[in-house]
Amino acid sequence: MTTNDNSNNTLAVAIHQALAEPGGTTPPPAVAPVGKARIQLTAFTTATDAELMVFSQHVITGMTGNAAYPAPTPTLADLTAALNAFKVAASAAMDSRRQIVIRKQRRAVLIGMLRNLALYVQLACGGDLPTLMSSGYTAQRTRQPVGPLPAPANLRLKRGPNSGQITARCNRTPQAGAYEWRYAYAATPTAWVEVDSTFAASVVIEGLVPTTQYIVQVRALGTNGPSDWSDSAGVIVV
Repeated sequence: MTTNDNSNNTLAVAIHQALAEPGGTTPPPAVAPVGKARIQLTAFTTATDAELMVFSQHVITGMTGNAAYPAPTPTLADLTAALNAFKVAASAAMDSRRQIVIRKQRRAVLIGMLRNLALYVQLACGGDLPTLMSSGYTAQRTRQPVGPLPAPANLRLKRGPNSGQITARCNRTPQAGAYEWRYAYAATPTAWVEVDSTFAASVVIEGLVPTTQYIVQVRALGTNGPSDWSDSAGVIVV
């Protein structure tokens, strides 16, 4: 979740003031989050009306009396009032077009308050996942590194649309970000020539010598680097 510097500074001051004990030593100002946990905004911005009501109540319950969040902005009382107003509007909207407009307006107000409160929670939790989750908000999923990929399977070749071309295809490898290709003369199968990588599981290799047999291999590229090269496939170029 991205915030501007002014918003961060304002919230940092608010938290700093809220944590200061009267007559005591003022604690150091809040710092930017150091953990990796981030709030998933789509958990409520794209929710149905019923889901939004349940989510809002979950946040209110999670933050009530929660020592990690001493000075919610907006207050939980204001959020509760917005939730109740939305419930009334949603119920009335079943029988009135005018109330449908009111329901949309009150939904927008509630979502706006949840967004503002999410900004406070994000800073106050310091990016710590358990602390974030205790607020009732949903955390973004963290992307896990993908392990070594298997070599692409089912490599097949066919003559290209023009002389001196080969079209090569393989099955798509899950989690692959790109594919690397190489070819060699069948007579010298270790003298490989690499061609441009592709995002698709296919490539057109050009500039080959007609009436000559070639072999081709492919490997998949992932977050952990390249897979092994595939088995070779061969074809005679025309």
